[in-house]
Order: sequence, then structure tokens, then C-alpha cells
Amino acid sequence: MDLKARDKKGAVREILQHLVDHEVFSDETSKKIEKLIHKREAQGSTGIGKGLAIPHSKECAPITEVLAVFARSTSGIPFDAVDGGLVYIIFMVLSPVAMADKHLSIMKKIATLHRDDKTLKFLRTTPKVESVLEILKEIDENIK
Repeated sequence: MDLKARDKKGAVREILQHLVDHEVFSDETSKKIEKLIHKREAQGSTGIGKGLAIPHSKECAPITEVLAVFARSTSGIPFDAVDGGLVYIIFMVLSPVAMADKHLSIMKKIATLHRDDKTLKFLRTTPKVESVLEILKEIDENIK
């Protein structure tokens, strides 16, 4: 809920380290995924504007399911966003190649937030994890 990182690479590393700390995958896998994320970012920033970024990779061989992670920076992170603004909300989406369709479906749902200023503001400011989870569940149920 409060990333300490102050730049894009640091934010990616911090999110991945959180997953390592919670034993979602190994440190070695984290390093591989970090390279994949940076490779994707080199093609064009996933900072889509309005304070939202969706760094992702659908080439994560060690992962067997789609994994989406919500992270937030209260101070904002320079992320090379298309609108030049800071990023406050980050959704990292990781998946194996075999789950590309599901990966794209999740990316589409997250991207719809770009059009919803009210929800973006709520996600950016709410202090409760439970509230974030409620909003994400609602988005998942209402967007096909």
C-alpha cells in the first residue's frame, strides 16, 4: 500500500521482492521476471497516464497461473508515463505464455480504470486494504 521506491526500476524490484518475501516465487525467478519487465518497458512505457501503470510480462515461464499485484505510491513515481505525470497506482501482471488470453483479459480490466477518475482517486487515497480488495472484486465482476 505504500511503495518506498522513488523510480520505475526500484518500484518493479520492490514489488517483486514482496512476492519473494511471501514465497510466491524464488529470488532467482524474481530476477528473471525483472529482466522481462524491463525488456517490455524498453518497448514503451506501461505508464498509461492519470497516475496508473501496468508493468507486465506474458513470458514468465516459471509461473503457472496469471498473477496480478496491486501496489501504491503515496508520493508518486516517475514512470515515463504517456502523460508525463507521476504514477501512484501500479498493477503488475505476470503470466506464462500459455495463458496469454487470460493475461490480456486482466490487462483489459485494469486498463478500464484509466477512464474512471473516481475509482482511481479512491484507490490512490483509501487507507484500507479491504477497501481496495472490494473495488478490485467489483471491477472483476462488472467488466467482462
